[in-house]
Amino acid sequence: MPSHPRGTRPRAPYPDIAAPSVPRQRNGRPRYHRARARRRRTIIAVLLVSAALLVGADLIRRGVGAELHQPATAATGAAPSATPSSTPSATPNATPTSAAPVLTAPGEVPASGPGTWGYGETQGAVLGTAGTLRRFKIAVETGAPQEIAAFAAKVDQALGDPRSWTGGRTLRLQRVPRTASAEFTIYLATPETARRMCAAGNVDIRVNGVPYTSCRAPGKVILNLTRWMKSVPDYINNGIPLESYRDYMINHETGHQLGYGHELCPGAGKTAPVMQTQTLGLKGCVANPWPYLNGKRYAGAPAPR
Repeated sequence: MPSHPRGTRPRAPYPDIAAPSVPRQRNGRPRYHRARARRRRTIIAVLLVSAALLVGADLIRRGVGAELHQPATAATGAAPSATPSSTPSATPNATPTSAAPVLTAPGEVPASGPGTWGYGETQGAVLGTAGTLRRFKIAVETGAPQEIAAFAAKVDQALGDPRSWTGGRTLRLQRVPRTASAEFTIYLATPETARRMCAAGNVDIRVNGVPYTSCRAPGKVILNLTRWMKSVPDYINNGIPLESYRDYMINHETGHQLGYGHELCPGAGKTAPVMQTQTLGLKGCVANPWPYLNGKRYAGAPAPR
């Protein structure tokens, strides 16, 4: 038997205590290595998911947020406003609250014409509610810048107004076609033609040698085309619409046809009578195209002949 130094003789292992056995996987690796690897993978996965969430949140913040709040560019257009504008944008169909009155018609007015006529071929409604029916025709000189239908409509509107001559309920008026029987004709004539027609009825419409006013000759109410298109200074300077001056022309000259003479302005600041020569100046009165006001005949003192 081999000899051993004192105190160095090996001690036999305890027969009843075996060395711990390390469980092994099929590939021979210990189980605790497998658990540790699993924990490592779990930690890495958690870290990757967390990182992905952080990156995603940042991208969302940078991307979507930038889309909502980026300034306007040529590519993106205007950025939406966070608050509504305090000034609403104008709408295409907005109507002005106060349009300036039309004082004169555009375009040039021919000084003369051929003296031939286009007549109204339609019949208008009876204007007025009571009294004798008196019929008239209309005619527009060839080449005048006024459609016959538009002229007819304006004459009907002016004479059919309850403030016109029918307002007294003593007469009614009706526009009839050229072929019908009528008491008088309302002509729209160039200035030179109007001058000749009025002179034939012993009326001189010239002012400073220029055919300026309108007139009435037997069976003829003659309206000067220049006045119809361009009105007169006192109406224009007071901002009175051209349509109102046309009402005056029609009612004044028709008044002569109905037997009324010229009347005077009753005083400064007062309403002008329709039979005042308002074309030659208002004389301090206020323009008025109507013979009836508030249901009553409004007249001034007769003008000297």
